[in-house]
Amino acid sequence: MSFGSVLFHLAPILLVSALLFASSCGSDGPFQPVGQGEEERIKDALDNRSFRQLLPSKDASPRKAVVLDFFDGIRVWAQYAEERHAVSEWEIAAQDYRVLKIGNSSRIGRGGHNPEFMLYLEDPTFTQQFPTTCEDCIDVSDFSVSIRSPLDSNRISFKLNNPSRDLPPPFPLFESWTKFKEDEYFD
Repeated sequence: MSFGSVLFHLAPILLVSALLFASSCGSDGPFQPVGQGEEERIKDALDNRSFRQLLPSKDASPRKAVVLDFFDGIRVWAQYAEERHAVSEWEIAAQDYRVLKIGNSSRIGRGGHNPEFMLYLEDPTFTQQFPTTCEDCIDVSDFSVSIRSPLDSNRISFKLNNPSRDLPPPFPLFESWTKFKEDEYFD
């Protein structure tokens, strides 16, 4: 067997090995659990807060709306409306969530270093109000919320992940980083 023939057969193996090595050395990688202290800081920063986003605007028709609230665990409420009527409205809720982080960074940093976190909902439930009422009629076990800059109110942004793509309208929505408006609540 000639050297060229051996190299031809080894090329795919060498390419895969190089890609695996590069991904393990880089800052990006699979999501990993964060330490308990870091998870508590992120959950404390989100606790009792609510964020909303409406496209294109509050009074537009049609309009898409999403509310993320962290008042008792996590809740994602979504609505697609035309004129003043909800065409589709549903929510995903979970009493608790885990915080995972992508990459090898060990801490949340300042000065531009803001790793991506994923909020993985534990035992989420799905409830639909419109067009028909149903509970847990859609499997939402793969749904998650990604978050950047969770400790910085001026830079916090979210994206919503639905890999199975089976959520009703207004999804898919906010699959890229979006700065949601924070709701203000007064006692």
